[in-house]
Amino acid sequence: MGFFIDHELSDSFAVLVNLMWMLLVTIPYCIFQKKIIYQIGVCVYFVLGFIEIGHWIIMKGPLTIKSLLVIGNSNYEEAVSFLSLKSSWALLLLVLYTVLFIFAFRTSPKKLRVKNNLVHIAAIVVIFALMVFGLRNTLPKYRFLPQAVRISYAFVVDLSDFKKAIERNVLLTVDAKLNQNKNQQQVFVLILGESCSRNHMSLYGWNRKTNPRLGSRKDIIKYTDVVAGYNYTMESIPSILSDSNLENRLGLDESVDIIDVFHSAGFETFWISNQAQFGALDNIISSIAMKTDNPIFVNNVINSSPEALFSKAHDGKLLEPFNSALSKNDNNKLIVLHLMGSHNTYNKRYPPSFERFKGKDSRKDRLIAEYDNSVLYNDFVVDSVLGILDEYTSSNKNRVASAIYVSDHGENVFDEKDGIGHEYSKEMPRVIVEIPFITWLSAGYLEMNKSKVTTIVENKDKPYVTDDLFHAMIDINNIKTPLLDETKSVFNKKFNYKRQRILVDGKDYDRR
Repeated sequence: MGFFIDHELSDSFAVLVNLMWMLLVTIPYCIFQKKIIYQIGVCVYFVLGFIEIGHWIIMKGPLTIKSLLVIGNSNYEEAVSFLSLKSSWALLLLVLYTVLFIFAFRTSPKKLRVKNNLVHIAAIVVIFALMVFGLRNTLPKYRFLPQAVRISYAFVVDLSDFKKAIERNVLLTVDAKLNQNKNQQQVFVLILGESCSRNHMSLYGWNRKTNPRLGSRKDIIKYTDVVAGYNYTMESIPSILSDSNLENRLGLDESVDIIDVFHSAGFETFWISNQAQFGALDNIISSIAMKTDNPIFVNNVINSSPEALFSKAHDGKLLEPFNSALSKNDNNKLIVLHLMGSHNTYNKRYPPSFERFKGKDSRKDRLIAEYDNSVLYNDFVVDSVLGILDEYTSSNKNRVASAIYVSDHGENVFDEKDGIGHEYSKEMPRVIVEIPFITWLSAGYLEMNKSKVTTIVENKDKPYVTDDLFHAMIDINNIKTPLLDETKSVFNKKFNYKRQRILVDGKDYDRR
């Protein structure tokens, strides 16, 4: 199957490995001539084949550890929505495969003549032994296991390390001090978008008016050349929030995140999320969220039952708890808003009143229209957050605030290679990392930080990767800490805009 879908990604050695492992069934069957042995073998290979063929059809590539880890961190709604998005007639091949399995299961091979059994077995064992001996030192460990078994084993090992890292991800006290004026309250809001591609935002030139609100604002700074380092939330968000980046690849238990820094600098911290708190496994994002003083998850329906598939996850539900967080007290505050954004299924991300764009009869046009409607609703949500923050700071001259809106990654909505989603198998489409990046500054901030504001504006067209946003968030809030690397802050005069943008796929984004 892999050879027909993409022969460059297929592994001819895997065929040899599978044939070798069939001997575990062939030899006992030759000796004992029992139908049950044959049927067990057929069942095992059916399951392994079903998984691998299904993955090739859906993902256009071989099964990988990342695939299993992403599946493990997806809830019921995400999984079903993903399958719905990726469904195609090619999946009918699995039906044909199942029919062949049933036929093979019910029809066992004819019994071999006993006098030839030993000759056959001896020949098979000798060939098997020679192959293993000859290749034992030339191939990686576990290379002789079937693909699905090998990847599953590696996944279990990595998952164990992953869960241990989450358990060790505790709130840290670090050297951090806020540089602020007396009687001044400082608020920083990080709006984490989901699957939002700037290529479908009219603010960035899309032909549909998907940003009527943000497009009319005069108080935002739009960064034009920002990309995500990763194409999955579970990798992108931790790199955005911590000092882990594409170069050092620090683990959860090795890195320091903004929750640690802002807490140590005296901020009260909030995490207000419209995403699920738990996936099928403990979610890595939730482990960071739970470090805050006030973790709030407004979407309690998701993953509670199969009915979650039909729930409407609208980010407008975040506005009330956001307002409450602002008015709670006069402490310095870090507020992270984690949106559902434009996560598939797209038509479940906005209320009917935002169904402005209509697709034609084709599935492709319909999905593009639904995605654009989700971006339109996202425009309303982000603009509303900035409006609330503006009103809050305008009512008291001692309140100084800044905000950043950034998406975790982009989305391919038939923009490249006629694909949809944010996955890739061989060459990563540019659109799945091309994201919006918007900065908002209150009147008080503009007045008190004129020099920094000048730099913030001057750097808006410089190339940037969000895996260094940790440093920029510290910088824009005037927090003094040895953890800040000014060359990695896009808000700093010392920002190194000549950094090579080698992303998760190991390729230079600017040379694609």
